[in-house]
Amino acid sequence: MDLRHLRYVVATARNGSFSAAALELEVQQPIVSRRIRELEEELGTALFDRSTAGAKLTPVGEDFADMAGRILDDFQRLTDRTRAAVEGRRGSVALGFYRSLSSGSFRFALRRFRESHPDIGLDLLEAPFVELMADLHSGKLDVAVILGDPDRCPVLNTMAIGTEHLMVALPEDHPLAEKPFVYWSDLKGERFLISHQDPGPDIRNILIAKLAAPSDGPEIANLHLSRESILSLVGAGEGISLQCECASGLTGLGAVFRPVHDGNGATRIGYIACWHPDNGNPALQTFLEALKSGT
Repeated sequence: MDLRHLRYVVATARNGSFSAAALELEVQQPIVSRRIRELEEELGTALFDRSTAGAKLTPVGEDFADMAGRILDDFQRLTDRTRAAVEGRRGSVALGFYRSLSSGSFRFALRRFRESHPDIGLDLLEAPFVELMADLHSGKLDVAVILGDPDRCPVLNTMAIGTEHLMVALPEDHPLAEKPFVYWSDLKGERFLISHQDPGPDIRNILIAKLAAPSDGPEIANLHLSRESILSLVGAGEGISLQCECASGLTGLGAVFRPVHDGNGATRIGYIACWHPDNGNPALQTFLEALKSGT
């Protein structure tokens, strides 16, 4: 007995004759008759009562055809699920990112992906850069989204996925809070509060590149605090801070956000997706395509 026998039984039961079943299955009528006869001999019982009017299920045949139909349906679902997994329409993606990206446009991108690909699960991990890189190489993660340029991770595959403004967080009563944006030169002499948590170190490098001079550099307080705690200190007048644009949605902390400009316009920071070249997860490719297209 194999699936072919089950298909012949179900088709004959549905059509009421061997010839009609053969037309549906696009085979010769003697083939259907012979295969069902083989099955009946194997089972030791008749599944159909044959007559000039066609073929009618016996009581045993009715039970057999009902269960055979369920088996065929289950097999089709199994085939469809497997094909969907191979084609990247079903499965899961282990995604790592900085905690600071858990809000803003990245959060909305994940929501859009879930809505448009309900059969692909996202297993999320918030971690610092070093841990994300280790998990990519070990296979724990499929992809990580980090701050930087595509050449930041030379041994990994990378893809630029967008940019956002670099913002300065100021106390609400700071003189610069009255401006729609501030220039880097406006920030000289300020005390900067920067988190040790990613992407704090990357932002610190940008700050030094923009404001460091041969004779002096900016005053930077490197703090083992969360983004929210640092913004609370900003609101309390302890200093100012540079933040990704997604942080500007945080309210009630006493800080206001303004874009930082130079002579060429707004300062922007880029994000990349990175993954191991040997990763063969089909669902990962679907996720990357969605990130690239913004859907």
